[in-house]
Amino acid sequence: MSNKSHYQQLTRTFQRLSRFSHLSAIASWDMFTMMPPGGSTARGEALAELNVLEHQLLTDPKVAQWIAAAGQEDLNDVEQANLREMARRHHQAALLPESLVEAKSLAGSRCEHAWRSQRPANDWQGFAQNLKEVVKYSREEAKLRAEAKGCSPYDALLDIFEPDMTSAQLDVLFADVKTWLPDLLNRAVSKQSHQPLIAPVGPFPTALQRELGLETMSQLGFDFNVGRLDISAHPFCGGVPEDVRITTRYDENELLSALFGVIHETGARPL
Repeated sequence: MSNKSHYQQLTRTFQRLSRFSHLSAIASWDMFTMMPPGGSTARGEALAELNVLEHQLLTDPKVAQWIAAAGQEDLNDVEQANLREMARRHHQAALLPESLVEAKSLAGSRCEHAWRSQRPANDWQGFAQNLKEVVKYSREEAKLRAEAKGCSPYDALLDIFEPDMTSAQLDVLFADVKTWLPDLLNRAVSKQSHQPLIAPVGPFPTALQRELGLETMSQLGFDFNVGRLDISAHPFCGGVPEDVRITTRYDENELLSALFGVIHETGARPL
């Protein structure tokens, strides 16, 4: 049997990272769904601490050494793909200082918690103050990443969510979309004007909407033995494949918003 000791060290490290991420996801789910308002500061600090621990583990110098050594080991195709992803995550994390990771996490928690009361009050000015702090740290992150990669700040952040994609490539894709999308929209609007949508008429009790959502999730293959549906200010999905959290929101005068939220998040669940 070939020696894969460095790859196995990486596997154990990334398993630990996955467990930290799992804890963060569940703590965030609780914060968004049922945590009492007075717990926001303590929860934000706890989440920031978890993010810092993940960053420390991911940027440990030993990880870089193991990645380099594992590249010389006899890995199969799946293991080589895993190694590339491990290396990408390590390099992405190594571009940021621990202080920025903590500050950005705290700012995000403060902003989200305040938004939950500012949104129904339409308090843009109050929200803007918290948002400015989030944007400030995001710009700091973009600057650091762009300087290290020799690209624009936008491309540096784009690479996190769509590896190796650039704004130049997106320009080509969107230019193509512009050639056919306007005509398609015009034809759809024209057809709808002659065949109006027969909209469901409410009210739609929350309990019945929830029942419909649960049945829809079941039809889409969701396993309630490893997941659940809750209510939040905005729909989201989180957790890990063995412990999934999905949320939606209900309006008794409108049926489709909650239903589409459930469908979208069920499709986006971790598998």
